[in-house]
Amino acid sequence: MDFVTLAGLLIAFSSVFFANWLGGGDVVLLLNLPSAIIVIAGSLGATLIQSNIKDAVRAFVLLKWSLFPPVYDFNSARALLNNLAHKSRRLSLFALESDVRSFDNPFSSRALQMVVDGVDPDLLVDRLNDDAVRIYDKKMKSVAFIESIGGYAPTLGIMGSVLGLIQAMANLDSPEALGQGIAVAFVSTLYGQGFANLIVFPIVKKLSGYVDRELLYHQMLIDGICGIAVGKHPYRLELELNTYE
Repeated sequence: MDFVTLAGLLIAFSSVFFANWLGGGDVVLLLNLPSAIIVIAGSLGATLIQSNIKDAVRAFVLLKWSLFPPVYDFNSARALLNNLAHKSRRLSLFALESDVRSFDNPFSSRALQMVVDGVDPDLLVDRLNDDAVRIYDKKMKSVAFIESIGGYAPTLGIMGSVLGLIQAMANLDSPEALGQGIAVAFVSTLYGQGFANLIVFPIVKKLSGYVDRELLYHQMLIDGICGIAVGKHPYRLELELNTYE
């Protein structure tokens, strides 16, 4: 679990409540269920209108990376590629058949299987690069879905405030109730800004970084596996792969 994300969320929200307390504000006024509903549910609904259920499911599956990030061990992958390069040089490419499942992800296994099957190196490079880009684009589409939720949240917060003001104006004959209603109304704006800038956008940046790192990892695998396919010297291949980090 990524405790940095949890710590960041705790610090961010604590700062808001602490600042409110220092200003003499009532914490209870910051807790408003209708405001949370219109901001969170409304933003999600607006995003679904511009997308489809498949994109939504993929986005929420990707969302788990914010707490359980993927691990891309470049050092282990380099060591494995180097061993495969030495093995293919000593024996043959066909000797790598037993190592197809030695990688911990389908992309690598599929790429090595294509090498064992004797796919032309030039065609191999093109296909693997296309696969890597498709995986990247699909993940970034999910990231964009989540980012759209944050984009709509501030506007929904303003709408919630307007709705709250309408209800507050119904109590013009009661100044005390009117003041309370106006205070609660502006909580929606706070929720919209807070939901977008303290939760959604930071998570989007973190997910984008993981997706970029996955692409870099795939590019290293492509260079390594294609280097093996063309019979590149293992030590030269090792030097080239060391540039990936």
